[in-house]
Amino acid sequence: MAPPGSRTRTTDVWLLPEDERVVGQRIGDVLPRSGWLCSQPGPKGLHEVHLHPSLVEALDCGGRQAFLLLPEGAGAPEDVLVAEGAVSRSDLSRSAVLQFLCSRRFRDGAGEALEAGRLAVRWDEPEVGPERHRLLTDQTRLAWRALRSATRPASVQAAHGGRVSGMRIGPAAYDLVTGTGMPLTRGGSQRLRLAGAAVR
Repeated sequence: MAPPGSRTRTTDVWLLPEDERVVGQRIGDVLPRSGWLCSQPGPKGLHEVHLHPSLVEALDCGGRQAFLLLPEGAGAPEDVLVAEGAVSRSDLSRSAVLQFLCSRRFRDGAGEALEAGRLAVRWDEPEVGPERHRLLTDQTRLAWRALRSATRPASVQAAHGGRVSGMRIGPAAYDLVTGTGMPLTRGGSQRLRLAGAAVR
């Protein structure tokens, strides 16, 4: 259970790299002054961290996840290197970090599957104050509107027949899943099927 005052939002999403580019562009269109931190694998402090002007550049540099500083244009931590084109305002403190985690194709003993990534954000309302809370709420709403504009709703069905909704899937990922019958996962071993989609 989240502590009192904690504001969180998270959406599981299945994307291929071409879908990620579109999602990143759409978020960049509505929050053009926000920068994305790359996330290098390994212990903190082992690698340089950079603030990039786009999601794709951050993922190319860091790997499977990237972080958007909120509010839009917020200053990066002192040890972060700001890449050309990225905006980092020293007069605007960051109050939240939006996480973008890529989907992942993997293979195990049960065969190949597509694991969900996610878009997620959290902040503490009493800590940031009412004015900053409203700003973060508005900018989070814009980011999720951008996500919805680049994806479609995804309901999944487990082997036992239960259906879960509230996720999203990109056009390329949808074509892959419906064209090949590839199952989905949400981070566990359980295989899921896209509900209501006829496999070609």
